[in-house]
Amino acid sequence: MALALRACLLFVLLLAASCHRTPVPDMSSRSAIPHASVYTVRQGDTLYSIGKRFGMDYHALARRNHIRYPYTIYVGQQLVLWGVAAPPRQLPGIHRPSSRTGSRHAVNRQKATLGGVRFIWPVKGKVSSGFGKRGSRTHDGIDIVAKEGTPVVAAADGVVVYADQRLRGYGKMVILRHAGNFFTAYAHNQRLLAYKGQKVKRGVIIARVGHTGRASGPHLHFEVRRGTTPVDPLAYLPKR
Repeated sequence: MALALRACLLFVLLLAASCHRTPVPDMSSRSAIPHASVYTVRQGDTLYSIGKRFGMDYHALARRNHIRYPYTIYVGQQLVLWGVAAPPRQLPGIHRPSSRTGSRHAVNRQKATLGGVRFIWPVKGKVSSGFGKRGSRTHDGIDIVAKEGTPVVAAADGVVVYADQRLRGYGKMVILRHAGNFFTAYAHNQRLLAYKGQKVKRGVIIARVGHTGRASGPHLHFEVRRGTTPVDPLAYLPKR
C-alpha cells in the first residue's frame, strides 16, 4: 500500500508543480536552441521532449541531472544540458536513520530550516510513527497523534496546491508548496480549512485533525518533500 500511496503523492506533486507559476525565460521561438548550458523546465515539458528538442538522449540528460526513473521534473527546475554535470539531488547533512536508531537523528536540528524555509510543528501531539524503512516498506513522513478536531497549522509560508480527498488512503489532505520547490503534506484530516490557490502564512490553521482515509485513529500524517523526494521532517522541525 505504501508504494501505491507514494505513487499517488508523486502524481499530486507533479500537478502542483504544473500549477505553480514560476518565471521562465522567453521561448517565443521554440525551434531555436538557446546558446546556454542550462534549461529551465516549462509547463508541459517532459524529459523526453526536452532531449528531443536539444538533440540529446533523454537517458543521458537524466543521468547528467541525477534524475531517476520515472524521470520526474517540475516547472522552474533547471536542467544542465551540457558542460559540468549538475550536483546530486540531495540535501546536505540529511541522514536517514535505520530502524535501530528510532527517533534519534545525527542531523543538527538547531536550525529548523530547509533551503531557507523555516518550519514549525504542524500540530501539537506525540510522534507515533517515524520516517524511514519498515521492513520492505517505506514511511515517507511522520504520524503525530492528537485529539480529533485539534488545529493543524501550516508548517511554513506557502501556497495551497491541493485540498481534497481524492487520493485513496490519505483521506482529506492539504499540500502546500513553499519557496525552493519544497512541499509539505497534511493527511487524514477531519476538516479542510484551506482551498487550492490560497496563500497561507506559517502558523495559520489549514485543517483539523481526524482519521479519514486509511487511519487507525485520529492523527496527522505529515510529509516534507523537496520536489518529489521525501526528507525526514524530524530533522528540520524545531526540537521540543
